[in-house]
Amino acid sequence: MNANDAFLTALQRERFVPDRMDAFAGDEASVKYGNVRVSPGARLSVAQTASAPDLEWPLREDGSDMYTVLMFDVDAPSRATSHGLCWLHWAVGDIPGLDIAAGAEIVPYAGPTPPKGSGPHRYVLAVYRQSREFVLPQLDRPRFDPLRFAHSHALEPIAANFFVTENE
Repeated sequence: MNANDAFLTALQRERFVPDRMDAFAGDEASVKYGNVRVSPGARLSVAQTASAPDLEWPLREDGSDMYTVLMFDVDAPSRATSHGLCWLHWAVGDIPGLDIAAGAEIVPYAGPTPPKGSGPHRYVLAVYRQSREFVLPQLDRPRFDPLRFAHSHALEPIAANFFVTENE
């Protein structure tokens, strides 16, 4: 089993694939909060994740693609009472290459703030290749469905990562 297969298996074990994302090649997005590199499933504090992370993902050779980045909490309001939809923490579309700052922010970054005592929450950072530029939609943070959003905008998942945060 190679690293991509192991990563995709982790995404499937957590039910991110197929419940929140379509299956993909299993590329792991590089995520860094300050000088902390996020490994899949790592535990991070609320303070560590207060500012938007630095992200990188594999690009095609010609580098002409546009991308969308989403970050969502799959365990809102808690893992025990999750209603199957997510809380959207960040959405940026029309990203040229790896230049997130040049993309169009749809929903500004809001760091994880799980309710005290709600247990550990899993946060997914997903990168999608766009088939075209799109008119930026209005999105609400609560009750976000990343799978439906990706399908409605013809987004192809190409990379992801996830971490766990708890507010004790």
